[in-house]
Amino acid sequence: MDHRIRGEVARAELEELGAKHYLDVRATVRRMLESLAAAPRAAFAAAATERVLRGSHPGEAREARDVDSYAASARPLLDTVWDGLAQSADADDAGEKVCEAVGRFYLSRYMCTHRHDDPASMADHIAMSALYTAECYLHGCWEFAAWAGWRGFDAAAIRAAADGDWPHRRPSGVTSFAWELTHPVIQTELERQLEDIELLTEETEDMSSLVNRLRT
Repeated sequence: MDHRIRGEVARAELEELGAKHYLDVRATVRRMLESLAAAPRAAFAAAATERVLRGSHPGEAREARDVDSYAASARPLLDTVWDGLAQSADADDAGEKVCEAVGRFYLSRYMCTHRHDDPASMADHIAMSALYTAECYLHGCWEFAAWAGWRGFDAAAIRAAADGDWPHRRPSGVTSFAWELTHPVIQTELERQLEDIELLTEETEDMSSLVNRLRT
């Protein structure tokens, strides 16, 4: 079946099931990111990356080692961004620390020796979402924030695919593609991204207060 046709069929099924299509969420997030300032964009990316790190559950042994190693490198980088967002009054100092963290991350063994375009690799999503977040903090580009959100969806899809019981619960008349997208892990991530972007668009609190809310 043509991808566009399959996408439209899935969209109709998801609407009937009261679920969201990731492409619709992606489009909404992109539109709202374009209107935000640099710091809220970075905060959106950081929140998505935080969930990738906390939700990573490696499978076979080699992937487990990669996930642990990537997470060990990504956590300091992400925490530096969170700290920078929380202390926006000293932006220059925070920016220097993020630059240094990015440099260390680029020089890490796993960044230098592994591919970073495997949609089925949780380790890949950990590494790249953290890097996109840091780059968004440094440069303010909405694209980096959007890419971090995409990695959040992909990581959720990996976690959902590990649920061997879910396919057997598919109702008759619902395609397997649409049913995969209705998994609670995926829908929770999509809902959270929409909640985060709406909070960052509408909230009038200072960034340090928002960081505490988004980081949990």
